[in-house]
Amino acid sequence: MSVVDAPWDDASPAVRRRWRSRAKESLHFARTAPRHLVDRSAVTQVLVTDWRRLGADTFRIGAQWPRDHSFYTPVADSWHDPLLGAESLRQAAFLIGRHYYGAPTGQAVVVDELDIETAPSAMLLGRRPTEISMDITCTDVRHDGHGIAGLTVNAELLRDDVFLGAGRLALRFHSPEAHRTDACPATPADGLPPQPDPLPAPIAGRLREHDVVLGVAGGSAPRHTWQLRVDPGHPVLFDQPAHHVPCMVLLEAARQGTQAVCAPYRILPLDIRSAFHEPVELGLPCQIAATRLPTQDASEDTAVRVTGLQEGRLVFDSLVLAGLCD
Repeated sequence: MSVVDAPWDDASPAVRRRWRSRAKESLHFARTAPRHLVDRSAVTQVLVTDWRRLGADTFRIGAQWPRDHSFYTPVADSWHDPLLGAESLRQAAFLIGRHYYGAPTGQAVVVDELDIETAPSAMLLGRRPTEISMDITCTDVRHDGHGIAGLTVNAELLRDDVFLGAGRLALRFHSPEAHRTDACPATPADGLPPQPDPLPAPIAGRLREHDVVLGVAGGSAPRHTWQLRVDPGHPVLFDQPAHHVPCMVLLEAARQGTQAVCAPYRILPLDIRSAFHEPVELGLPCQIAATRLPTQDASEDTAVRVTGLQEGRLVFDSLVLAGLCD
């Protein structure tokens, strides 16, 4: 075991000093984190590249963003997709929970809240992949009789020591059996219900129909209301089997709902604050609705509230603040 990976509570003061010194060295971006630590199956979907422990509950995580991504494509050919920040934060939180707090790899993870904000000037595309560091402090670290039960990750994202954004993610760990039985009933034996036709890709802000997660609702549905489209075969959103709709699918629904409300203008999400009240079951319809909120001034960024209802219950709630690109 290396100094960096030694148990913090058992380390001597001298080891802790060496640990902090090594942790503050430059992060590396030449490899990816082990896939099982970040809940990814494909190596190409792993963004985290390196990790250091700075203190008992503080960490520095490195990640690399490609100039283009198969799903998180650049916005208006100018900016990195801000949801890369959300996915980087998710991967970092899962890695910290498993590598440093001892959550078993097979233990299911439930995300309760995910907030991400980014600075547009620092999100501009460069001539090379973007290397970022996340300075992370973990709070509300909870244990039960089986080990780590949950924690909250608070992060500051930096690009070449320039502020790129900030994020917060609260999560809980469950045994796979409890997760399936209590939180997320398995998909019905006869499979998923028929999926609605997708919203036209340009209205959803996507290049391909395959990437649209909002389905056209019936004729009596209110305006800006859709049915969530679930595609377990999607190579990015469902990179591995799931017992419930992943949080990143719901964030994408929030982004696409905001885009649809603002069409024909293209949006750049600046701040997304989301709460996942209940796991969204795969086998039941989920209604997504978007409402544009009033602003004080026409020059202000657009604010949209996006909600998800399943069997009449609020399961997902997101507030999206976005700038208009064109």
